[in-house]
Amino acid sequence: MPLKPAKASKSSGQSPTSCNVANPTASQATTDDDVPLVWEKISNKILSTINERFDKFEGDFRSLQTSVREFAARVETVECQARDHDSRLCSLEAAVTDLQKTNKALKAKVNDLEGRSRRNNIKIIGIPEGEEKGRPTEFVASLIPKLLGESHFQGPLVIDRAHRALKPRPPDGERPRIIIARVHFFQEKELILRLRRDRTLDYNGHKVYIFPDYTAEVMEERRAFSDVMHKLRELKVTHSLRFPARLRIQHNGQFKTFIDPAEAAKFVETSLRQ
Repeated sequence: MPLKPAKASKSSGQSPTSCNVANPTASQATTDDDVPLVWEKISNKILSTINERFDKFEGDFRSLQTSVREFAARVETVECQARDHDSRLCSLEAAVTDLQKTNKALKAKVNDLEGRSRRNNIKIIGIPEGEEKGRPTEFVASLIPKLLGESHFQGPLVIDRAHRALKPRPPDGERPRIIIARVHFFQEKELILRLRRDRTLDYNGHKVYIFPDYTAEVMEERRAFSDVMHKLRELKVTHSLRFPARLRIQHNGQFKTFIDPAEAAKFVETSLRQ
């Protein structure tokens, strides 16, 4: 009986076909087994990178915390010092205020004492240099009665002392230095100042002027009344400037006294010019 090649052929062809089908299946199984390993490697790498970055961030954060704590401590120290400085500054301001008040009071007393020490002094302007011939006190004692009239003085004029202004003698032809003299009696000093107001004084062809001897502060205070006194003279109103700087105005039979030039000027404009 002849062989059936078809069966043989079928039988012999089954082996390669089944091998070809079995190989892809085995390869797929191997690939599926590797996926978890790959994911694990990837995950570990990602986690490692994240951990490294977090470790660095944690270190930086701790360093920042340390810096913030140090900065906070320094700020607290500065605030404490500022509070201490404020307290000391308040104490110093109070002390300075007290010192200013004390200094103002002492300055006023010194000015008053200096002014009182000059109450009997007069200043003589216009006498040529060298006329006193080294004896200024005797020269002034004889000069004033000659200038103002000896009949106004009951006896010899008593001068305690006299001297030129304490500065170098000027060259010939320039303005001579002022003579400062202290009159022994206050009443005679006042008489001299009254007499010199209504006359022109002359000494050997030189015009002579006599003024009271005031401190610089008093002179400045009195000078502030100059404009008001000029208006009073124009209005022919009786007035006087008392020591140190008090303006006394006679109005309607009464006397008003001003120590503020602005108030005096306002009174003149509102009450005397109407």
